[in-house]
Amino acid sequence: MIRVGAIDDHPVVLAGVGAALAQSAPDLRLVAIADTVDALLAKAPDGLDVVLLDLHMPGQPHPEETVGRLSKLGIVVLLFTAEEKPVPVRRAIAAGAAGLVLKVDPVERIAQSIRDAAAGELACSGQVAAALLTDASLGTRLSERQIEILQAVSTGLPYRLVARQLGISEVTVREHLSRAARAYRDGGVDIGNVHGLISRARADGHLDE
Repeated sequence: MIRVGAIDDHPVVLAGVGAALAQSAPDLRLVAIADTVDALLAKAPDGLDVVLLDLHMPGQPHPEETVGRLSKLGIVVLLFTAEEKPVPVRRAIAAGAAGLVLKVDPVERIAQSIRDAAAGELACSGQVAAALLTDASLGTRLSERQIEILQAVSTGLPYRLVARQLGISEVTVREHLSRAARAYRDGGVDIGNVHGLISRARADGHLDE
């Protein structure tokens, strides 16, 4: 059972999400909802595994501080918002957030993102996929397969349908998304793309064994 908390000032919305998760994802349990970190922790004395954090709450101009505080407690933070704004999202991810899902995402996407976050993978919603594709500094570090997957995910397709469309496994889809999101977070070279570049260089005769 993955224990989930939520920091948001729209408890009705999150109560609906909690009810939907309870019906479709028995391995997830929304334990507590609050509008501050202190209130959330007080409502969950037995601990939390993943916290959904609304980026745009009044009185929270620096969500990365909340991310850092929860991360120090060993709690994974997943950004959960109605719209994706690149600057605060990037700051929060740089501070350790596990990724972003939208409140309008299908329940199965939200549930899978929570599972990915709890397992140490970076979640990647359609909006994040679109942002990754349009980030010029990242474009040269993405493999052809990652671009193909991101393009499919950015249209809002569930991971299972992306996998079916591309003829690969859902695990492979999530692995590539995680690599791409990690490259976005770290600003470093993605090892998956390095392998692709080496393969192409060998095929072109520019690199011997």
